[in-house]
Formats: sequence, structure tokens, C-alpha cells
Amino acid sequence: MKLIGIDGGGTKTEAVLFDETGHILSWYRTGPCNPNLSGMEASAYLVKECVETLCGTDGRVDGLYVGTAGIFTADDGPDFSARISRICGIQRVKCENDVMNVIAAATDADRCVAGVCGTGMIVYAKEPARTIRLSGWGYLLGEGGSGYDIGRDAIRAALGDAEGFSRETVLAPLVEKQAGMPLERLVLEVYRRPPAYVGSFAPLAFEADAAGDVVAHDILLRNARAFADVLNYAAKTYDCGDQAVVSGGVATNVRFSELLARELTSGLRLIVPACPQVLGACFNCARFSGIDPSPLRKRLSREYSPTSA
Repeated sequence: MKLIGIDGGGTKTEAVLFDETGHILSWYRTGPCNPNLSGMEASAYLVKECVETLCGTDGRVDGLYVGTAGIFTADDGPDFSARISRICGIQRVKCENDVMNVIAAATDADRCVAGVCGTGMIVYAKEPARTIRLSGWGYLLGEGGSGYDIGRDAIRAALGDAEGFSRETVLAPLVEKQAGMPLERLVLEVYRRPPAYVGSFAPLAFEADAAGDVVAHDILLRNARAFADVLNYAAKTYDCGDQAVVSGGVATNVRFSELLARELTSGLRLIVPACPQVLGACFNCARFSGIDPSPLRKRLSREYSPTSA
């Protein structure tokens, strides 16, 4: 059997072709996949790009699982699955939010709290019989905690410093240098670009924090608390155990993880998956295709290394 697991985020997409024994046959990386931002059709064609790159235009695929950002409502997954099935010519397709990849990559437990914190942020409470979504309503409606929020706060701080109405920060020259333009021009650029552009400034907050910048530290702490608030609420409200599984470029940053762990006041144990999120998509693909994922989990988790990708 040829199976494909795909992990789609606001910044990048990873796709893995593997067989039922757990052998990785091919690995592909490309741009962002988010049906909520790019549209169902464009995102489905990005999935087709992944499939054709991995298998060729005539390659048979026995099962395709896509865990991607932008799957919000109960109808989104089936709608996206149907569109991909039509465009790619694959019969067995399942699409869910990318947090399901996070859960599968970290644990086979039937209870946990799981969160993705990359360009966007979302949290799920996984009970034995159901999975409840919390927060993650996108960059316009979110309350903080994501890479977009950190990047936006860094730009705000830089603008405030430059105009003299907020605290001095090393973020001002850092933001201007990365943008390659004066701050006043950057404001216009922000409104022309997708949310991932704003999120691309998030690493500057970590750089400034490492240099002892108080403003940057406050930005990271505020956003870590926003993420932790949702994780804490999930643990206290639902029957989801004491594991908090987190993934995404921001959540797996060592500094952010330190701040986040301090804010978990509900007895949660912070777990960062050792294997990449896309392998969680592979485990989910196997289960969806009628294959016990346990042997695959042992093999892929043991054999994976960054250089093998």
C-alpha cells in the first residue's frame, strides 16, 4: 500500500509517502496550506502538488490523510476531503485540523490537551469519546498566543518606540532591518501581505529577549500566558488528563516552552513531541486506512532523524 500523511500550516506544508510497514518512500516540503485563508480550491491543488511530487501523476495512492490549519467547523473536514478526492483522484481521503497530527505525534493516549502554536494558535481537549475545540479563531478574532500575535506585538512595539509614546526597545532597529524598509513603509506592507508575513517577525522578539530587552520579554510572557490560559481551561473543564501536548514553531521554541510551563497552573505536564508533526499525520493515515499505527509509530519514531528528511 502507498499512503500519504500531510501536515499543513500557516507557513509550510510537509508531506510524507510511506508504506504499510512504516518505510518512508519520499518526503516533500512546500508552502502554506490553510483552506480558511487560501480557499478550499487553492489548498486542494497544493495537496495535489504534494501527491504528484511524491508519487508522480500516475502513482496510485491507497490512503491520504491531511491535517491542516484552517479546518474549523464540523463541515470543513468533509468538504475539503471531497474536494481533494475529486482533484487528486484519490478515493480514501480524510481531512482534520492539524492539532490531530500533534496528538498522534506525541501520544497514543485517549486523553490529553493538545495545542498548536505556530503562525496561528488552537487548542483541543481530547476525551475518550470526543474532541472539543477551544480558541483558534484566526488572527482577526484570536486573543493572543500565536506567532502572528508575537510578530504583530513586535512591530507595534517598534512603531511605538520610533514615535516616542512607548518604551524604548531594541525591536525598532531589528524590525526595520528585517523588513528592509523604514517603519512607516512597513505599515503599508503589512496590510498588503498575508498573516504569515506578520508572523515572520516573531523570531525578533526572541532575539531581543535574549539580549535582555524588557519589552520583548513582556511580549513573550503575555503571549505564553494567553496560550496557557486556554490549555489550563481545557484541563479543568474536560476529562482530558494531565498531558499538555504542544507543537508548532513558537510552542517548541525552548524559551517559549519555559515561559509556558510556568503558566500551566492546573497540574498539566508539558510535552513537546520528539518526532515531527507530519509523522503524526502518517499515524493518523494508517489508522484511517485500517492499519494498526502502533508498529509504524515505533519504527518511524525510532528511525526518524532531521537528516533523513
